[in-house]
Amino acid sequence: MPEYSFGIWHNWEFSVQLPVATEQNRLRTNGYRGELQYVAPHDEDRGLYWGINAEVENLARNGEQRVWNVEIIPIIGLRIDRWHIAGNPGINRPLSGSARKINFEPAAKVAYRAFGKNYFGVEYYLEAGPIQRWLPNNQRSQVLYLAWDGKLGKSDINVGLGRGITDASDRWVLKTVFEFSF
Repeated sequence: MPEYSFGIWHNWEFSVQLPVATEQNRLRTNGYRGELQYVAPHDEDRGLYWGINAEVENLARNGEQRVWNVEIIPIIGLRIDRWHIAGNPGINRPLSGSARKINFEPAAKVAYRAFGKNYFGVEYYLEAGPIQRWLPNNQRSQVLYLAWDGKLGKSDINVGLGRGITDASDRWVLKTVFEFSF
């Protein structure tokens, strides 16, 4: 998913994401997403930090109806010595389509800085379903990743190999995020 981000003010960033997927050996776009993110000033190497991310999207997963969706993701993290712990207790709500309930989709990460700017750790992503009544455990998408975060020059890289924990999850996922600064 290509993402184009622009710093619009100190600690504020706006980005546009263009998700793509393959379907029957064809590459196709799944829609678009706009994101506004704020992260409060903080020490980059230690201590607590927080922020907020708001997204509006018009997406269609393969074989599904295109819908408008809004997502709010609080950002909270802590760096202690070589450890980095972060949590994103996100919620989303479809603005179109038949299902318009608020859904809970948290994510978390625990990583250890092994050397330089190289962190190794685990990331967890959950699609729990509606806040009022979570989906049964076997219907929730839950993926656990072994991940590496690092830097090449000014560019940030995240690579993770994920394994679905439930039947509703993707079985194996390889994720890569490359951030090119210029």
